[in-house]
Amino acid sequence: MFRVSDLLDLPIIPMMEGKSSKYSVKSILIDGFSNKIAAIICKEGALKKSIRILHYNKIISIDTNGIIISNIESIEKIPIKSLSNYLQLDAITNSIVKSSDGNLYGMITDIYINLLNGKITGYELSEGYLDDIVNGRRIINIPDTLNDALINKEIILHERLN
Repeated sequence: MFRVSDLLDLPIIPMMEGKSSKYSVKSILIDGFSNKIAAIICKEGALKKSIRILHYNKIISIDTNGIIISNIESIEKIPIKSLSNYLQLDAITNSIVKSSDGNLYGMITDIYINLLNGKITGYELSEGYLDDIVNGRRIINIPDTLNDALINKEIILHERLN
């Protein structure tokens, strides 16, 4: 499992060039229907009316040193309005997590993913600052068979988690 927060600010490195490009990870886009990372939003520097993304399936490897891609052409320029098809990381962090029967688990502070396929494998939850200090943060692992729905600012788990 890899924490999504550890992806932020990682350099994007084209394999053919062997050195960092001018891009790094700004945020991620999540496909709420497949519960996977769809793409990475790339940080370039200046504010622009379009942004650049890297589709997750174009990533060769990820580690703590950076994200390896085949070439710089893997990064696409898209209009900002096309982002509405996805959930951005900021829209999910601080979301409330409940079971289908209404039990409150806490708020999402981070997301864990499988690096091979971008699938969300777990959520790191906080029940408040004091509880984090006393008990630590809770991690809920998401089994592959679990169908969960990302609904606005609430994530409802449709199966009891033990």
